[in-house]
Amino acid sequence: MLIKHIFNYFISKGSTGIINFVAIALYTRMLTTADYGEYALIVATASFINAILFQWIRLVLLRFLSKYKKEKREHLLLGTLFISYIATLLLLILITSLVLFLNLTAFHFVMSILVFTISQSLFEIILEVLRSSLYSKIYGMLSILKSIISLVLALLLINVGLGSVAIIIGAVLGAFISLAVIFILMFKRQKEKISLLFRNGLSNFDYDLLKEFLVYGLPLTATLSMSFIIDQSDRLLLGWLVGKSEVGIYSVAYDLTQQTIIMLMMVINLAAYPLCVRALESEGIEAARKQVKSNVTALFLISVPATVGMVALADSISSTVLGKDFSSKSSSIVSIIAISAFLQGVKVYYLDHSFQLGKKTNLQFYPVLIGGIINIVLNLILIPLYTIKGAVYATLISYIVASFLSWKIGKGIFPLPFPFKDLSKIVICSLLMGIPLYFLNNAHETLYGLVLKIFFGAFIYFVMIYALNVWNVRGRLEILVNKIIKNKEGLRLP
Repeated sequence: MLIKHIFNYFISKGSTGIINFVAIALYTRMLTTADYGEYALIVATASFINAILFQWIRLVLLRFLSKYKKEKREHLLLGTLFISYIATLLLLILITSLVLFLNLTAFHFVMSILVFTISQSLFEIILEVLRSSLYSKIYGMLSILKSIISLVLALLLINVGLGSVAIIIGAVLGAFISLAVIFILMFKRQKEKISLLFRNGLSNFDYDLLKEFLVYGLPLTATLSMSFIIDQSDRLLLGWLVGKSEVGIYSVAYDLTQQTIIMLMMVINLAAYPLCVRALESEGIEAARKQVKSNVTALFLISVPATVGMVALADSISSTVLGKDFSSKSSSIVSIIAISAFLQGVKVYYLDHSFQLGKKTNLQFYPVLIGGIINIVLNLILIPLYTIKGAVYATLISYIVASFLSWKIGKGIFPLPFPFKDLSKIVICSLLMGIPLYFLNNAHETLYGLVLKIFFGAFIYFVMIYALNVWNVRGRLEILVNKIIKNKEGLRLP
């Protein structure tokens, strides 16, 4: 089941990752570093607001929707969260109106943050409903549709001369249009359930249930807010201390890792974590631990070689993907950001599961609190001295500290199994792949050359993984091949 869901999410996230990769390449050729920096600042601010106000709703859906469906009480959960979302949205609009009235910053900047926050929060909540319900194909369709629409509209609006705002408008319209399309398609199949939710939303609101959800979700919200400080505050501080152009260069390098390493780790987690929750709810702790071990092995199987490959080919990737105004400075920091992204993914998609499965989400706050404080202090010290590289090193050190503390505290709550044997094999295979790629790294790369190097590295890695039989890959491939053969035979006419 894990491989099936990984495959479905890989198709969707892999496709959106490719689209976003193309978007980065085009944006860095059509926008100035200052324009891209302003876009990054809007997204960073909106992400922070989203984390504070709406992220708890997503977390509650992920943790409890499966349980309430089993108990046939999902109408209470969805109705309570629906009313909570509307109330929170009205609060956000009120605060934004006050900011505009006081004229604290530019009108277009404030409105871009507002509409981007609304569209992304709604889009991500709908995605979480689909994910928690294991509708991975619809999830994928929605993700791909949104990415395509957003990119096409953004490119058209950039040509009109809207600059950074063009990407925001494209993303907002892409989210709403794709949601409208999926809603129309699903309404035909789920007409009764959807109508019931909208008709009886107020009557389904349960105050006691809301308190239970807030007790679970608010500690995680605080945690994610501090995670934002580690992940995004660098951009805000760079913009304040240095300027938008430096933010643009830093953000592009960071976005490259988000569309590769983090995207791949997210795919595994999207498929894997709901299976852990189901195993815990239906079969108990040992079944959940067994599932976690399989999940984390799959996580390392993909993320370790991706990180090694990005470090080895940093110059080739930067010179090929990014525009010339971005590539020269970005290439020098891609390697360090790749390692930071790997640590971020390990913390979020593995170590933090101790707190969530053990239902001690309040303790998850402390590692990121300390990591966030360290990040701010180091940024204030290092950015004036080393500009972009100062922000990079601050993030790396913060994730090292936060990951260590998550492991230290989490092992006393819900001990997670660790695949020492398989990880050692994965590291060996990744290094054997990375060494030849490092010597093939080229600051004047062509797209054709980069693709060849990626396939060359992937081939070496797969051969080594197969030879060492990591994650029982031989047995899994044999099962997959047998299923394909069986399906083909079933399709033959008698």
